[in-house]
Amino acid sequence: MSDIMDVFPSFWRLENRSVIVVGGADAAIRKLRLLARTPARIAVFADNPADEISVLEAEGRITLHRRALTETDIADDVAFAVVATEHDDIAEQAVDLLRAARIPVNAVDRTELCDFLIPSIVDRNPVVIGIATGGAAPILARNVRETLEALLPARLGNLAAFARKFRGAVSATLSDGKARKAFWEGFFTGPVAQQVLNGDEAGANDAMLTALNRRASSHRPQGAVTLIEVDADATDLLSLRALRHMQRADVILHRADAAAALLELTRRDADRAEWTRAGHAVETAARHAEQGLSVVVLGPSGSLPETRYETLRHGAVPDRRPAALAAV
Repeated sequence: MSDIMDVFPSFWRLENRSVIVVGGADAAIRKLRLLARTPARIAVFADNPADEISVLEAEGRITLHRRALTETDIADDVAFAVVATEHDDIAEQAVDLLRAARIPVNAVDRTELCDFLIPSIVDRNPVVIGIATGGAAPILARNVRETLEALLPARLGNLAAFARKFRGAVSATLSDGKARKAFWEGFFTGPVAQQVLNGDEAGANDAMLTALNRRASSHRPQGAVTLIEVDADATDLLSLRALRHMQRADVILHRADAAAALLELTRRDADRAEWTRAGHAVETAARHAEQGLSVVVLGPSGSLPETRYETLRHGAVPDRRPAALAAV
């Protein structure tokens, strides 16, 4: 397996933009069902559209042209186009027209003609997840989507919208960036978030205001140090709790020979530094923790002192404690 991604994921903003769809059968219908849930203006070009597409036109959700796409149809506000026709000649002509106008194209079931791919989508608006295999295994992407649909709470989007509603209040109450980060990390794993997920947004509003007032009167959040011992060939043995620490840490300290696969599991915007002596690594971690930061020290089995710091070995995870800030 290559370390190079075949495609790069991104999301389109479609407010005040248009999307062109070429095709009027099943493939076009599948894409239109997704696109109709966006704010884009949708123009469909199909000589003989299916009944469902005609219904979308009658509902005012699309503009339907019962003819082929022409050069004059491609306006400046077009974000991208989807070519979803079963006819090769129509598909190739449409792709040529669109590319000549510098419009990105997705050609359904024709990966070689695609400028971008449309992933399998989990929609918990405003939480949107895309799963893609670069065209290698579309059924696998669908299976992953179905797994995520079953795992994710139905009201996950409500939780994101609730948090967005309070972003301004949190920023006004907690001016320090580290304090805001700590607040939100506690929020999404705490009882207020659970109230939202359970449908009790009125109660969650009251609880959120109480939590904000309490945090405003408290001191800077205390830092923490987590020691994680894992060998290069055993990253698959990391516990879920160890992974959570790695993905929430502000600072990652690791040896120069740490496996790239292990570092890929850490928070991408965390500060990283290498260590050569365990005692020095823990001293460095303690200094960061004194500043209110969350620190993870990574090392192979037997390389880190246990002392009073929390140690995670694969699945054996004790309760987390704030870092002891004395030097080791």
